Amino acid sequence: MSFRLLNISSMYPGYLESFHKKYPQIVNLSYDEHHALLLNDTTEFAGSYYKNFRRLGIEANCIITNDSSLQNKWRSENRKKPRDAQSIIFEQVKSYDPDILWVEDLNHINSSWLEHIRKEIKSIKLIVAYHCAGFTRSLLEKLKGFDFVITCTPGIKQSFEKEGLRSYLVYHGFDKDALLRLDNHNNTQKNNLIFSGSLFPGGNLHNDRIAFIEGLLKEKIDLTLYVNLEKQYKIKIKQSIYFLLTLLNKLKLKGITDKIPIFDYARSPVRNYSEKLLKSNHKSVFGIDMYNLFDSSNIVLNMHVDVAGNYAGNMRLFEVTGIGSCLLTDNKKNLGELFDIDTEVVAYNSIEDCIEKAKWLIEHDDERKKIALCGQQKTLRLHTVEERCRTIIDIINRELRQ
Repeated sequence: MSFRLLNISSMYPGYLESFHKKYPQIVNLSYDEHHALLLNDTTEFAGSYYKNFRRLGIEANCIITNDSSLQNKWRSENRKKPRDAQSIIFEQVKSYDPDILWVEDLNHINSSWLEHIRKEIKSIKLIVAYHCAGFTRSLLEKLKGFDFVITCTPGIKQSFEKEGLRSYLVYHGFDKDALLRLDNHNNTQKNNLIFSGSLFPGGNLHNDRIAFIEGLLKEKIDLTLYVNLEKQYKIKIKQSIYFLLTLLNKLKLKGITDKIPIFDYARSPVRNYSEKLLKSNHKSVFGIDMYNLFDSSNIVLNMHVDVAGNYAGNMRLFEVTGIGSCLLTDNKKNLGELFDIDTEVVAYNSIEDCIEKAKWLIEHDDERKKIALCGQQKTLRLHTVEERCRTIIDIINRELRQ
């Protein structure tokens, strides 16, 4: 069964900033030209799933909510004067008239908006949420307005189901098109071990990850960082929120603070970065530049965010193995269901174990290369975005029949 699918999505702010710097001529492009260039350039979720859905015969499109230049072009070309971002998105959905509304960016969505969408756009048969990150009580309430939720780890799926949300598990995948875009003439010296990602303190974001990286740096392991760090003023704001939260809890007002979402950013102490971490960091990279970094690195370190709990399933598992680098990742109870441990990826159980295995991989080049190749073969066979899209199409068709 075929259907028209529209994805309400967003992209990483760092990537969008680099994209606009890379293509300064974009200011002269129309909405359709800008949109096409963006989706062809990105390696993020929105672009890779958009291309693979269409490849499988689904009439798919997507809205990128946080590219303000792109959104302003749509509004201008369609002669719309919506009051806010939510109104612009509504007009875009109405214009596309989809069968399936897939919402990945939940920032502009609330229950009343969803009710309005269902009432005004009769073509819509299902409204699906995609969420694979931390969540608050307010976000859970928002998700209750959807027909079902798709998430990427068993742990988050279990958490949703405990809250009474219907959910499906679909792991992330690797977009094989990225291999055709790698810079095969890159002659720069290979990094031995890298970590690329974000280190944002506070909430249920990256506290454990930050502590782990700090621990590795203290041991003087050969680790190169390409990390996106929180702005200092934001850290200070989070520290102030934590101070206020602590004060209110002492005044026995915890029942009130539990209902205010802003306190979710600082329910535990918010620490600043060490000088060693700041000095060890290189400029973060995004999109195909990040994939080229993986390609030029022998080993890529992976750590799941706190909310993942005991389950593996983040993007790095499939990006690193898909590119063909050796993945050194935190051991999780379901990791063996995705990869053969020590044959296709290497897993560590503690910081000491991580250091030991990283040193072994650095010293045993042939074995490392063999693990990297086996990991790549597994990902290209079973863990591609195309395969994930087939799974999602099956889920949607099953729901439509019901």
